[in-house]
Amino acid sequence: MNKIILLLFLLFCKRPEDKLAVEIEKKEFNSHAVVMSTSGESRIIHSDLTEEKTSLGSSFKTGDKILTGAKSKVDISIGKSISIRILENSILEFPKLFQLNETENTKIFLKKGKLFINKKTEKNLNSFELITETLFVIIKSNSFFVERVEEEEILFKILEGKLVISPRVENFEKISLSEIDSNSNFKKLSQSLKTATLQVSKEEEIFLNPKVKIFESKKIDSNSISKMISEIESFKNFKPTLSSITKNEQQELKTILPVDTKLAIEIAKLNEELASGKLDEKKADELEKKRVGLQKQILGKQEVEKSKFNEEVVVKPRKLKTKKEIIKYYERIEKIILSDGRFEIGAIINQEDSIMVIHTESGIVRVNTNDIVEVIYDYQTKVKF
Repeated sequence: MNKIILLLFLLFCKRPEDKLAVEIEKKEFNSHAVVMSTSGESRIIHSDLTEEKTSLGSSFKTGDKILTGAKSKVDISIGKSISIRILENSILEFPKLFQLNETENTKIFLKKGKLFINKKTEKNLNSFELITETLFVIIKSNSFFVERVEEEEILFKILEGKLVISPRVENFEKISLSEIDSNSNFKKLSQSLKTATLQVSKEEEIFLNPKVKIFESKKIDSNSISKMISEIESFKNFKPTLSSITKNEQQELKTILPVDTKLAIEIAKLNEELASGKLDEKKADELEKKRVGLQKQILGKQEVEKSKFNEEVVVKPRKLKTKKEIIKYYERIEKIILSDGRFEIGAIINQEDSIMVIHTESGIVRVNTNDIVEVIYDYQTKVKF
């Protein structure tokens, strides 16, 4: 009987160190974002001002930022629901990353560059917001991208889902609720901010100013509040337009892998061990081989998704009725001259052995490469459509 009790105790009661390991694992995953793929040169500047070269398994905490160089690309997994791809020449900051408490928000700040973002929309997943100096964006979208085109221009383009965008007055956020309740001007501004929302939905886009001067005012008085309210009223008049999403943009979004929490934890731990400096040469080589293997596994999955997408483009092509629409989607158009004097004008999208696949105004056309005399590339630069 005593043996049975002891066995049950061992089965159901974890040792304190086992419980601690579980908590550490949770904390490691929930307290930062993890780099799942990287190419080109990029670096992370931590909140304590230390720097590191971005690599598979690099992690972020609140206050960190990442800077990508030319021809570079970094995929990051955040929490249980967010996958981000950062393109070249971008600066992305993490003012807040959610902790174990799922009610904590994740906030990202795009200082410069371009992001592609996929987010799961299931309930009970961490909330996700994007901020600029004077914009506050609640991410309800499944799939979209944002580009800070210039210092005073930012573009949001939605593939699936929606965004809710509001103006932001950072210094007003520092004022307590009790102060707002006791000040009539503060109340007016608060109410105005609450009602000023723009919705950008599936296949829509909108250009906005991410840095409105009056919203950056350090002085919150009756005069500045009056100007802010006037600017907020102007903000309400912005309207999204139909988006002109390109094939490349669509492909970037389709090839961002969904969050894999176990894999994120594994590569974060692996990277931490390798960076510890406490490993002998044999162990370090062993772990490095494992990391290279994981990198190949992730890149392999991305290539599979890329192939699937390119197949879909041929099998289920978009309806592009004009040459202008072809140029907008493919960002180019070609003229293919045939030996019998005929020609096709469209975007070359694939070559299957000796068959060239072309997307034209009338749909998908297949041409034998033996019948082609000449291909005029970038035809849109030579002819006005």
